[in-house]
Amino acid sequence: MLVGILLMAGLVSARQFNITDFIIPQVVPPGQEEIEIECRYDANFTLLSWFKGPIEFFRYKPGAAPSTRSFPILGVGRIELIACGPTACRLKLGALTEEATGLYRCDIERDVPPYQFESRTGLLEVHGHKHRRPSLEGLADVFGEEDDMKAYCRGAQDAEIRWYINGREVDDARGSPTLKRKSSRLIFVGIPPTVTVQCAEYRYGKLSGSNQEKARWKEMTNDVQQPEEQRNTAHGITLSYGTYLVYLVLCVYVAM
Repeated sequence: MLVGILLMAGLVSARQFNITDFIIPQVVPPGQEEIEIECRYDANFTLLSWFKGPIEFFRYKPGAAPSTRSFPILGVGRIELIACGPTACRLKLGALTEEATGLYRCDIERDVPPYQFESRTGLLEVHGHKHRRPSLEGLADVFGEEDDMKAYCRGAQDAEIRWYINGREVDDARGSPTLKRKSSRLIFVGIPPTVTVQCAEYRYGKLSGSNQEKARWKEMTNDVQQPEEQRNTAHGITLSYGTYLVYLVLCVYVAM
């Protein structure tokens, strides 16, 4: 009997999947260059992710090697892990600038049965902090399939340069001040309307500053940009969609 009760209690506990608390300061005043943020949970998840807007900047995957990874975001010069474990994930964000202002989000998910997902969001405002970031130059305004993509980054002498395209690191460009490659839909997740290129400085393995530029992804066909009237033409006569339907009905009626 006791064993049965314990088993039932374990099943009820396993069904819980909640973010119990989301701790992030609302305002960072001038003179304060670092903050702590924390996501607390009661869940058996397989992945935890921190986001600023749509950009992921930290990932915790229990059981993986390594179990944590950080990615550069504009306005945050340093991301430090305090602790991530079975009940909470706590980070320290440092070298902040006003560009760190934005919506921050903690997501937890379970990608094996039973599939579950939970998210919490909070607004952070940073005031009175000067911008500090490496110089990023040379990126074109528009890219299409197989176009040459080039950018140049100038950072601190003792920093290692790392490159990211739409949040994904370009591994073969690590350590190089120059990004060179052919643009392709395969490297742009979801084919977004804009391409984001980031240049990040790392010192002693830790992120110390970043900069980013954006460009547009040009359409590969002109068909979708043509007005509806131009796509419904026959024998040199331009027909609107409504006129075309009326014409088709009259033809059927005459044939009968």
